[in-house]
Amino acid sequence: MNPDRGFEYLFPVQDVRHDFMEAQFSARVRGTAADLETVLRRLGGRGDRGVFRLRKKTGSLWHIDTRPDSALFSAQGTIRVPQGGGLLELEMRVQLNPTRFLAHQADPTPGAIHLRPPRDALKPDPAVEARLAARSLDGGDNYLTMPAQVPGFSERDAWWWGILRSYLGKIRQFVVDHLVSSFSRAKLERAGFGPIRKAEVQFEFYHPDAITWAGEFRNALCVADDAAESRSWGKKRRGAEGKRNTVGAYLDINKDTRLKVYAKDAHRIRIEVVFSKAQRISQVLTRSGLSPSDEIVSRVQSLRGEAVKQLAKVWKTVMQVTKACEATADICDFMARLNRQVPDENQRTMLSLLGNHRRVTATVPAGIAPDTVCRALVREGVLVPAGIVTRGPARYALAPTWSRMFDRLFGRNDAVTTLH
Repeated sequence: MNPDRGFEYLFPVQDVRHDFMEAQFSARVRGTAADLETVLRRLGGRGDRGVFRLRKKTGSLWHIDTRPDSALFSAQGTIRVPQGGGLLELEMRVQLNPTRFLAHQADPTPGAIHLRPPRDALKPDPAVEARLAARSLDGGDNYLTMPAQVPGFSERDAWWWGILRSYLGKIRQFVVDHLVSSFSRAKLERAGFGPIRKAEVQFEFYHPDAITWAGEFRNALCVADDAAESRSWGKKRRGAEGKRNTVGAYLDINKDTRLKVYAKDAHRIRIEVVFSKAQRISQVLTRSGLSPSDEIVSRVQSLRGEAVKQLAKVWKTVMQVTKACEATADICDFMARLNRQVPDENQRTMLSLLGNHRRVTATVPAGIAPDTVCRALVREGVLVPAGIVTRGPARYALAPTWSRMFDRLFGRNDAVTTLH
């Protein structure tokens, strides 16, 4: 992970992958009352051995969900069987994770995955889960650790298309097999994925000390935009409860899109753009010329370009506040630049703000830091433009040269470091 190589080199669209996603799934089955009763029994499974489970709510309505840890996807929804209609309607929200799916495949080559029956391919491997959860900082098993799992760069675009088609196709086939088996007299009218409700689009990088790099990026992001925040979390999965060794940097780029950066394990940096609302995803698809009726893999892949676009806005500002600078700077020179642009009555306050906070947000003209003054300090080399999100007043960060100077004067270590 070397930021000096430039954004286009580090974040090509072809290298984007997907982690957690949620999509709507619907199906319709026609048949006699006896046929549909058979479908319900098959979906409910025998005892606790099936993936799905049913709970009757009313005479014509059932709740359906998946048993915990039973498959490499989860789902919740309803089944309606109107009396006398000869129709069964299934509506579910399905939680997906193609990265976790690939991590659990004994043979990760697309051809081998394609040949596996859906039930086998979608069954979690407890040994893989235990091994990956033990090594990850958040207790998750949704990451790739073997060279055989990821091909060379020139092959990754077609490879990931194939992985998504295999994974999503097997989930669809798995559901269909429960609805209409080869010996069933019920007839399938339609079955497939509808709108995408949430999606995590991610890049992953190797680094010899991912934890330190993620910590430095977190500090830089907080300087680049004061809307950034950090918090620790752990996976809510069997055996990983309470594991909170991951501290992530977050920034809400807009109300429906969030950046998340963290160390997945000791040597892996995960950078994710999270689309959290179906409406936002629908807008991206429309701009790409797609609709909810198009193939889900094409819709999922169309989010890659938007993710890179959003990430570019963040990366440019973070690189600006962390760029390498001269080792020494003089306080007299700093004060001369500051005093030339800041009115006398605000000079002490501005000095204290920049020395302690290392950033400032523009105020109204009568305030302590009018935008005209801040822009003048940018021309003086005291401040650099910051602020990634477009809402709110302009934000500025103390230039790295002067931030390091204050560290030396105050005996502190608040200056952000150049990312390597």
